[in-house]
Amino acid sequence: MENFPIVPEGDVILSVATFLLSRSVFPYQFSIPKGKNLDTEKYKNLLREAYGNVGSKLNFSNSGPDICAVSETEWWLVECKGAGKGKKQTQRNNFDRALASVVCHYREDTEELPEKYRAAKPVLGLALPNSPEYLNELENRISQSLRKVINLWILLYDPFADGIIPVKPTEKFEFK
Repeated sequence: MENFPIVPEGDVILSVATFLLSRSVFPYQFSIPKGKNLDTEKYKNLLREAYGNVGSKLNFSNSGPDICAVSETEWWLVECKGAGKGKKQTQRNNFDRALASVVCHYREDTEELPEKYRAAKPVLGLALPNSPEYLNELENRISQSLRKVINLWILLYDPFADGIIPVKPTEKFEFK
């Protein structure tokens, strides 16, 4: 991680929201991280400015997926993580927490959605910076067969391009 920049989770969330909008999937709920030295209000304001006029009211929650977004064909539940300067074990722990969270969001039932969106297919997303540590964990610990079964997309945030590199569940994961 020595040459990889610090990536705030809020930056990942903003970039994923832009990616989802490019697919015509509209974010409606965000869970912004809180804690020491985290500017939660800054990210809420940026999200309101960027996505508050796309046809739905943005909600902010303290629980659930970091991003919930919906279209008539896709219902996305996305877990996001940033990257710090912590030790390798800290990055692995962050990865484990993100993976556990996204798997907990798995569902096939769309009954909680408004009627208009109930035909949408649930899609899980795990959004992480494309740091060497996270890439190693992704390659060694998440099988393609698992990604297919739970419809898990890997959304790699590239801090140098400020964009998302999507990896579909049906695509092989090879970034080394």
